[in-house]
Amino acid sequence: MAHVLNFLGFALIPVLAWLVVRYGKTVHKNETRFYWIFGIVFTFIAFLALVVLIQSDVATFKTDAPIAYALLFQGHIPFAFFVLVMFAGAFKHKSKAKATLMGVRRELAIIGFFSLLPHVVLLIWLALSNLNPTGTVAFLLMIPLFITSFRSIRKKMKPVNWRKLHKLAYAVYAIIFLHLASITIVFNIMNNQEDMLAFVLGFVRFALYLIVFAVYTWMRLKNRRPRLKKPPLNQPA
Repeated sequence: MAHVLNFLGFALIPVLAWLVVRYGKTVHKNETRFYWIFGIVFTFIAFLALVVLIQSDVATFKTDAPIAYALLFQGHIPFAFFVLVMFAGAFKHKSKAKATLMGVRRELAIIGFFSLLPHVVLLIWLALSNLNPTGTVAFLLMIPLFITSFRSIRKKMKPVNWRKLHKLAYAVYAIIFLHLASITIVFNIMNNQEDMLAFVLGFVRFALYLIVFAVYTWMRLKNRRPRLKKPPLNQPA
């Protein structure tokens, strides 16, 4: 079961993509309502994670409820949101896939951040104690992106400043890859050398992360919109 749960994030990507296609317009029209719903739900779950952490009962909870632990606290849900937000900017301009994802990209980013809170509360201490702060750094960089993704905040910013700030997303993408890759190498490969199945599946998981980010990078470079050339100053535009 544990081996299967390690791939839960990849399984959630097509499920979330289907939900976006089916209900994306509804989410966009009622974004504030969805923010409140998901914000309250995941904040409550994060509070439960804090209770578990205070009681130092993480190992017991992971053993007694492996599916709930993996789904809510290991970051599989925000990973699925993250992948769709990332690829929304990589698809070909004016393609149906790009139009569908870009229509709810802001909503996916905000809800995805909310879904990250339980993972952060429960596991950020582990990242710091094991000298792997990549996830923490990515989370801190996400905070200004999260705040300025709200429509009311964005309206108060100059468009050029907003675009410059949100270029931080590329740094976040890179750091998240380092986080996922390092966690996989340490916990699914190096620590499982005596368990051949876990050892092999660790390489499979690492390969899947590598493929996801490599494909994104290739698509982003291939489909980026060309910049419009400015006319010379001595010629009419």
